[in-house]
Amino acid sequence: MTNTRRTRRALAVLVPVTAAALLASLAGPATAGSTAGSSKTAVSQISSSHLRALRASDRMPASHAGNAASVARTSSSQRSLPSFSGSFTTDGVTYPYTMVGAAPSSGKTVTLKTVVVPLRMKFVGFDQDATLEPWRAVRNMLRSPIFNDAQFANGRGQFGDQLQRATFWNQMDRKKKWHTLFAEPEVSDPFTITVTPDTGSLDLYNGSLIGNMNIDLFDAQLHAILPKLHLKADETPLFVTDSVTADALGYHDAFLVPDGKGGQRVQTLMWSSWLDINQVGPLLADISTLNHEVAEWLDDPFINNEAPLWAFPPFNTSCGDNPFVEVGDPQGNGPDYDQFPTVEVTTRGFTYHLQDIALLQWFTREVPSSALHGWYDFPGTNQLTSPSVDCPVV
Repeated sequence: MTNTRRTRRALAVLVPVTAAALLASLAGPATAGSTAGSSKTAVSQISSSHLRALRASDRMPASHAGNAASVARTSSSQRSLPSFSGSFTTDGVTYPYTMVGAAPSSGKTVTLKTVVVPLRMKFVGFDQDATLEPWRAVRNMLRSPIFNDAQFANGRGQFGDQLQRATFWNQMDRKKKWHTLFAEPEVSDPFTITVTPDTGSLDLYNGSLIGNMNIDLFDAQLHAILPKLHLKADETPLFVTDSVTADALGYHDAFLVPDGKGGQRVQTLMWSSWLDINQVGPLLADISTLNHEVAEWLDDPFINNEAPLWAFPPFNTSCGDNPFVEVGDPQGNGPDYDQFPTVEVTTRGFTYHLQDIALLQWFTREVPSSALHGWYDFPGTNQLTSPSVDCPVV
């Protein structure tokens, strides 16, 4: 289904970045200058195992654990995002869930609002200081199948919509008119975050710079930016970095913020790194992290949709230690993520690499799967052929 575009407007006290400005921006992510000196921290080479560890990790900011209980209570009674609820029963245990969108049986179309927040990451105190600009990542994400129609195994549309339609195909309205779409995002002014050797690192990988920041300090910066965005209750910020990680490649989170009426409401956010395929290869390239986080935000926005504890596919020898319907983690994290190739999807002349995602039926352990064509995964549709299994006994 074609996405209905809308004109970007200025956020309060922020100047919007126009599409023309994005297209005219430099393709390269970094500007660097030599500031060599005895007090500087060296820029060193990092190995592929370092990036592998980041992909395998499902690390979240420490603040998440402290917020989880209050978010769960508030989200059950007050929801600023359009959402629907359901449940499934496995081995005699019923697991309720809440997902973004309208109920599949309603036949309604929900259009979701996001605000893309470019993060200019300034690394200082190194023997090769650098500013890693976000514009290449922002430009290509806006053009990607997350926000634009592309061809998938079940038809043409946005990735998130096609993911959900595959999952709930047999629960949808009779005329199959149900959709969960992203509106064209608004883009805020960039925000600059300064990283020093005390708060992160700057390294070389395959001849290009990659920065990293401590995840808890990075998360604190995102929370400091939030009030300046003047978000409406139904808007979700998507923070974007290029060639910068934060002890992880991305995450989504939910927490409480003032509602302007003396109370609190739940606010969700997403952050995704962008890494160039020529630098890191297809498993970590371009939107392979973004589509992971978008899928999880759609299917578990408040990070409280529980499921039976599962083992990492395909070998099922390692426990995910994750009791939630985090649909990107089974194939995107863990020791064997490289067993699941990314799926190439081309739109607007660019070939994007999407991580394959486990469908809800993989977690519910349905045999056969009630998803479209009995699938357990998307957009690959054939990388998972059976549902999750219990963690191995140790």
